[in-house]
Amino acid sequence: MKLSDYLKQYRKENNLTQEALAEKLYVTKQAVSKWENNRGLPDIETYKDLSRLLDVSVDTLLGLEEKETQKKTNSKVLLVIISIMVLLVGIVIAILAIINKPKEDETLKQALIEKTEEELGVTIPSVKEYNYIDYSDWIIAGNSMLPRNIYYFIFENEVIAIDYTWIRSLSNELIDSIPVNLGEYPEICEYFKIIDLTTGEINIINLNDDRVHSYVLYCLDIEYNRLIVISFEV
Repeated sequence: MKLSDYLKQYRKENNLTQEALAEKLYVTKQAVSKWENNRGLPDIETYKDLSRLLDVSVDTLLGLEEKETQKKTNSKVLLVIISIMVLLVGIVIAILAIINKPKEDETLKQALIEKTEEELGVTIPSVKEYNYIDYSDWIIAGNSMLPRNIYYFIFENEVIAIDYTWIRSLSNELIDSIPVNLGEYPEICEYFKIIDLTTGEINIINLNDDRVHSYVLYCLDIEYNRLIVISFEV
């Protein structure tokens, strides 16, 4: 509200004429008329009298509180705008992540295929599905009973070529030597191969070496055209 509004409202509520209000303020009727018609403003001392008479602060009569309120409103609006922008940026990042995920998955899949082909010396048939689980953080935390990672391929029609280096079962000695919970793999897989990446030896777990050896256990599940790969250290 403006000063003119306060004056008019006060006069109306108290049934006063401009002349009667002027007498209360010790000013002329013409002065009150100018104030009510926004053609003039009181001096600072009169503002104090108006403040007491109208029961509002001088800042309110001067419009300063409205400005402060507007500033607060503007600040809230700005905060809302910033929050919306942050939300939109988050949505855009999430959308880009969804868009890029297939590319990242395909890159990881290709890297795992190339790694497997290099270690086994065979060509990997067409893969229709794969999965990868990374346990590296658990190993860093000191949990040596978990593998570094496990992944598997499910082939379209055929499995990889089998040669004499594959074994039909894991001996109890090999199973006991592997610090990995193999679960059902010894029962469901038909062929196995353990590669010591440190020495190049096959199907041997070296427990007499002071060095840490990196191993890869390959489990071939013929029934489901699946190759399971477990990387671990001993």
